Amino acid sequence: MSEQKTPTITIKPSEEIIKKANEVVFVNAGEMRIGLKKPNVLRQYQIVEALGAEAAKNEVFMGMVMPLLWVVSIDDDDQPYIASRRELDSLIMRLGDEGVGAVMGHLNSLAASIETDAQVKN
Repeated sequence: MSEQKTPTITIKPSEEIIKKANEVVFVNAGEMRIGLKKPNVLRQYQIVEALGAEAAKNEVFMGMVMPLLWVVSIDDDDQPYIASRRELDSLIMRLGDEGVGAVMGHLNSLAASIETDAQVKN
């Protein structure tokens, strides 16, 4: 009996898809310029570990934290990934009400445009 080989399929994303995935979008919050980029799924798991299981159980808290994972720079200074509660608190303080509002506003507009695109397709 001969062994059958399973065909291998390789999918290579287009340059456009790669560029879009690595794109940083900038929003302004007063004098502050905030760079935003969609975090990869690993970051979502890492933030749960960094903040602890009890914090992760709090849906309202995590709903407020997850958008902050998008912040990759503030005033052109790289923003390191959040690795602890202290770093999260520091980021929140640095962004302030206006910065957090700008991040949330941008993500809300993305969600609205995705919803609109879905309605157009249907």
